[in-house]
Amino acid sequence: MKFLLSKFTKRERLLFVLTLCAVLGIPAYLFILEPTYKKWDELGAEFESAGLKLSKNIKLLANKELLEKEYDKYKEYIQKEEGKEQELSSVLKEIEATALNSGVKITSIKPKGEKQLKNYKRYSVEVVSEAKISQFLKFIYDLENSKKLLKVERLVLSLKDAQTDLLKGTLIIRKTSL
Repeated sequence: MKFLLSKFTKRERLLFVLTLCAVLGIPAYLFILEPTYKKWDELGAEFESAGLKLSKNIKLLANKELLEKEYDKYKEYIQKEEGKEQELSSVLKEIEATALNSGVKITSIKPKGEKQLKNYKRYSVEVVSEAKISQFLKFIYDLENSKKLLKVERLVLSLKDAQTDLLKGTLIIRKTSL
C-alpha cells in the first residue's frame, strides 16, 4: 500500500485517506454504531420502566393487609350476577324497596336497556314517581348509597298539581356492573 501511495503528492494521499475513512466510517456508523446506540437507549428505557414497576409493586406488597381490608369493605358491592335478567331484576327490586322505604310512590318503572362498555355493563331504568321533596331527597340519597352501586343520572321534578305539595319526578337511574 505504501508503494501505491508514494507516487502521489502529500495532498492526494491525505484526500485518499480521508475518502477511505469516509467510505468505511459512514457504513460503520449507519449499520453498527447507530443501531447499537438505539438498542442501548431502548434497553435503558425498559430498565427504568421495570424499576418503576418494581418499586410500585414493592409499595403494594408493603400495604397488602391494608389493601385487603379495603377490598373486603367493597367486595359486597361488586358481586357478579347470574345474567342480564337477574341483574335487571335485582336493580328493579332495589329501586322498589328503596322507594317503599322512603315513602315515594312509583307510578311507572321502565328498563331503558343495557350498554356494553369496555370492561363493564351499564343498565338504565326510567322511574316516574310521586312524593314530597323530603321523600325524594331520602329516596335519591338511599339510591346513591345502595349496595347495588346505583346512580341517579337525571332527575326532572314538577308539581303534580297546584293544590298539593306533591311533586312528580322522572328519574333515570343507572347501574354499573362487571
